[in-house]
Amino acid sequence: MRRDIVKRRVGPALYEAMEPGDQIMAGALAMTGPSPAWEMLLTLPALAGSVAGAAGLFSNFSPPQPLGPVLVFVPFLFAWPLQFRRKPVFVAVTQRQFICYGMSRFGHEPSRLLFSAPLAAVRVTNLGGRMSVWGSVKYYGPGVDGRSLRLNGSRRWRKDLNEVVVALQAGGAAVDGMPPSRPHCCRDSQSAQTHPRNRPQVPQKRVSG
Repeated sequence: MRRDIVKRRVGPALYEAMEPGDQIMAGALAMTGPSPAWEMLLTLPALAGSVAGAAGLFSNFSPPQPLGPVLVFVPFLFAWPLQFRRKPVFVAVTQRQFICYGMSRFGHEPSRLLFSAPLAAVRVTNLGGRMSVWGSVKYYGPGVDGRSLRLNGSRRWRKDLNEVVVALQAGGAAVDGMPPSRPHCCRDSQSAQTHPRNRPQVPQKRVSG
């Protein structure tokens, strides 16, 4: 789904969670859960096992092998649970707080506010990405019961996730790890944070005369 559509959908929900007079500086769609690298490590053997199992089940040149069904289904039993641990969220940085909003798996509609935290209480570690198509950060702060929350941004949202880290650092949050990369299309980080295209769309209130 296009980034501008997702931002337009989540905008009103973020607006409800914001304080009066606050302004959104950056936002990104991310997936919580373990690193996508682990999913790849499990998915590739699962696919290889499925091919080998299917060949054993349907081969015309040899009798069916008893391990065929095992090779087909068992690898997916290890890879499939990772999908349930990964949940879509939209994270936004305002001038005053860090907001994490849960999103639906299908349609990327905002579902519920997970937490919001003042920027001074936020600490993130920028993990970069072991794969070029993903970027990851870890969040520490209010709303996660003393644990950490890993946020993974896909290729489409990786630039936006970098801008979230930049906005957090500019707002006074503690940022550790790898320095966030600046988008090449922008002259500096400030223009990337405040550009209208990079903000979730918030409906304007009409004042009746």
